[in-house]
Amino acid sequence: MIYYGVAAIFPLLMWLVNDTVGKTKKLKEKDKTRIKYGLVVAAILPMMLMFILRHMSVGADTVGYVYFFEEEIRDISLSKIFSASDIRFEVGFQIYVKIISLLTDSYTVFFLINGLLIFGILFHFAKKNTENPFVFFFLFITLGTYNFMETGLRQSLAMVICLLAVDFLKKNKPSSVLVFVLLVVLAYFFHKSAIIFLLMCPLSLIKKFDWMFAIDAVLALVLTFGFAFFQDMFNELLGYDYEIEETGNGGIFLALIIFIFAYSCLVMYNNRKKVDRQSLIVQLSLITIIFWLLRLISRTAERISYYYISGLYVYFAQASHYDKSKDTVWIKWLLILACFALFIYRNVGVTYHFFWQVV
Repeated sequence: MIYYGVAAIFPLLMWLVNDTVGKTKKLKEKDKTRIKYGLVVAAILPMMLMFILRHMSVGADTVGYVYFFEEEIRDISLSKIFSASDIRFEVGFQIYVKIISLLTDSYTVFFLINGLLIFGILFHFAKKNTENPFVFFFLFITLGTYNFMETGLRQSLAMVICLLAVDFLKKNKPSSVLVFVLLVVLAYFFHKSAIIFLLMCPLSLIKKFDWMFAIDAVLALVLTFGFAFFQDMFNELLGYDYEIEETGNGGIFLALIIFIFAYSCLVMYNNRKKVDRQSLIVQLSLITIIFWLLRLISRTAERISYYYISGLYVYFAQASHYDKSKDTVWIKWLLILACFALFIYRNVGVTYHFFWQVV
């Protein structure tokens, strides 16, 4: 538990250091920016090291990925990967692992390569979409996305490829939309579930908030009342095997992300003359909430929500950057405290082992 706690607190500590540096009048703005992103790297470092240095027993599916990397893929040629009809993993992931296996036989180095790729893209996404990446990474670990990445390697790689694709969707050019689609297709070859991210293509055309909320409300109703049909479709299309069920949890998390979204909307609306309204980020946030509403019915929706939830993180991070009002700033800190409290509750008793430890 203590390692996870340190990794969660570190982004807030680096945020505090950055604020102190920002008040230093002797430094030029260019130097402040350089120091800021150096501190962001420092904020990420503890969770990245945990990802890289973990024992293969950390993460429910990790041991299976390690076995595939250390044993199975070495007996499979590239030609066999393309021709096999009964492959255990998607073709893109197998090729990716095969290439890494030619470079090293250490699963820690394998984790290092994956960690650099995943956290490098997350850093890029946060840098492009918020002026407060510290809060982004705080939410990333406290709201459970990091814990998922410890076990769901294939989907994690697919998720960050989709986040790269968001940049191209902002440009509103046919060629950029094509690149977006190609990147999502690439992500699909790492994990089938990535295909659901194509939903952002038509939704990105909606720029007005009123239309955005109205269409997403209709989408939520259709998915909720027709979920018996969509559940089977999602499971078949995305390779899941969850059933419709009373999950018995998720309500607290749903309430928390709704409050986070509502606060972010309020702050960003009050600062609408200063900032971009970030329509794509708002869409990602709304889709996250929709799938967490469906999460009360099926765990399938939770897995899908991970593709979109980073949008909610950057939206709140950006709002926290602009919130200077005494009327709302206390809400920001209350939400941050609530995220940390949920994190503690979820991780009490969770153990972590380094690769050199005997388990």
